[in-house]
Amino acid sequence: MNFQKANETIHKVEDQWHYRLMVEYGFTPTTKEATGFVRRYVYTKDDHKVICVTGASSDYWQGDGESGYYGTLEAYLKTK
Repeated sequence: MNFQKANETIHKVEDQWHYRLMVEYGFTPTTKEATGFVRRYVYTKDDHKVICVTGASSDYWQGDGESGYYGTLEAYLKTK
């Protein structure tokens, strides 16, 4: 597979590292799928919005003025 074809691969939100945690804490994904080596998924719950980014060395989250790497997501979600 060449570089361009690989970058066009569609990735479903259900297959991403953040999905299980986000749903467990009551968040709903508004981004159902994304393409590319680095992907951005948006989740909402009430008036909270969390963006999870994944792919080529980019596993982090952002929400309510806070951010962190994947290992800190659950601690953040417990406060929401």
